[in-house]
Amino acid sequence: MDSAYEMGHIRKLQARHVRMQEKTFTKWINNIFQRGRVGIKIQNLFTELADGTHLLRLLELISGEALPPPSRGRMRVHFLENSSRALAFLRAKVPIPLIGPENIVDGDQTLILGLIWVIILRFQISHISLDREEFGASAALLSSKEALLVWCQRKTAGYACVNITDFSRSWSDGLGFSALIHAHRPDLLDYSSLRPDRPLHNLHCAFCVAEQDLGIAQLLDPEDVAALQPDERSIMTYVSLYYHHFSRLHQEQTVQRRLSKILLQLQETEALQTQYEQLVADLLCWIAEKQVQLEARDFPDTLLAMRQLLVAFAAFRTQEKPPRLQQRGATEALLFRLQTALRAQNRRPFLPHEGLGPVELSQRWAGLERAEASRSQALQQRLLQLERLETLARRFQRKAALRESFLADTEQVLDQVTALPASPATMEVAAQRLGMLEASILPQEGRFQALAEVAHILQQEHYHGWADVACRQLEITQRWERLLQRLQGQRKQMAGMQAVLSLLQEVETASNQLNELQVLASSTASGQQLAEVVELLQRHDLLEAQLSAHGAHVSYLAHQTTELDSSLGTSVEVLQAKARALAQLHQSLVSLARSR
Repeated sequence: MDSAYEMGHIRKLQARHVRMQEKTFTKWINNIFQRGRVGIKIQNLFTELADGTHLLRLLELISGEALPPPSRGRMRVHFLENSSRALAFLRAKVPIPLIGPENIVDGDQTLILGLIWVIILRFQISHISLDREEFGASAALLSSKEALLVWCQRKTAGYACVNITDFSRSWSDGLGFSALIHAHRPDLLDYSSLRPDRPLHNLHCAFCVAEQDLGIAQLLDPEDVAALQPDERSIMTYVSLYYHHFSRLHQEQTVQRRLSKILLQLQETEALQTQYEQLVADLLCWIAEKQVQLEARDFPDTLLAMRQLLVAFAAFRTQEKPPRLQQRGATEALLFRLQTALRAQNRRPFLPHEGLGPVELSQRWAGLERAEASRSQALQQRLLQLERLETLARRFQRKAALRESFLADTEQVLDQVTALPASPATMEVAAQRLGMLEASILPQEGRFQALAEVAHILQQEHYHGWADVACRQLEITQRWERLLQRLQGQRKQMAGMQAVLSLLQEVETASNQLNELQVLASSTASGQQLAEVVELLQRHDLLEAQLSAHGAHVSYLAHQTTELDSSLGTSVEVLQAKARALAQLHQSLVSLARSR
């Protein structure tokens, strides 16, 4: 009794599995035809595959290979021929025992379902494999069925009330399908709202979402899956669609990630290229600007401004240049990184735009360092020059003060010796004083010349206070020249006065001599005796000779007095009056001598 019940139960279960497989395989085939857009839809799996044409078309679509065109005849022999071609194609790829073309033509349900299952295994399930990186090295040792089961288990791990152990009862409550969908597309359904005690609702929800949102054909009916023992082949077939869809999605995402990675690499390399050229361009611009500044030689003319310039130059070396040196190193590191990335991507090396290459940058940097070294030397030389000029300027001011003091003292002394002497005795004293003054003044000429030379150096080397120096030097020079002129004038007056006094002394001497001769010329004695007369004549001849001699001297004195400079004062007038009186006296004596 129990045995008969079990046999009946098994037959019912087998019949239910056959019906489920028939519906599932029919929908699977129609899904293939629909995707292939061949305009074929099968209603009865066992009768519509009998002519072999749909079977050949199915194999072409699922394998992607071209098969010989089917026979269009409607006789059994044509059906057998088409079925034989289909089986021959399959046997070339997978063993198919126990089935012949007549089984297909005669509509053998069991063998036809087995044949479709073989096709599903060969062209849909056998391609299932697991990623070694994701599932480990042992994934390569699994069969297609085991791999599909492991994939389902891994994707649904952690979901409540889901425990995938087979392709039958583990799927009855619909939570397994929902978990697969939620694991890949959590936005499509709310898994937390599903309950294990509502299998039909869960299955219906999962199948609708899979078909409408994922494009996975609904091969199963919720009622068939919710049974106590759903058909394994049907569920495997349907679950394999999930695998292929999500694997294809994963592959597309992988390809997209790779493309994104490539695009990101391209963007990164382009960004690196742009960054490199911007850094180099900025650095070259700074180098050009600084090189112009460093090569400039318009230095200030004061020590304070020069020291400020030296401070600025030191700041350039210690504060401004080091960051730019780091920027240069950054460009080299950036270029190395860029070239390394391009080599890793099997791309051509980066060639910067003209003038932005490392060679040009190195040359420009070397030019900057040469300009820096040259400016350092020029600054030091200019600083030494300004320090020397400041020293010269201080020396000039010190010496100028000494010269001005000397001039003031000398002018005061010279003022004291300007009075002309009135007698030879005072003349001698005045001449001695003037000689001593000259002896103290004339040796100072070298010092005044040295001061002028210092001023000339300050002018030639553009000392900043040259205007004041020139003004002071000009004043000192003019005072010195006036002093020399006064000294020369004093000497000239002294010589003139000395000549006046000398002539005056000669005039007075001649006048005294003529006065003595006047006594002789005025004598009235004529002699009583011849001897007396002769003696008187001799005396008279001597008188005339003396008068004649005095006449030349008187003429000379008269001439000399007329040549004297009247600026010598009243002494000249007195002398000239005495000279005229002397001439008159001489003339009167001559007349007197003639009359005697």
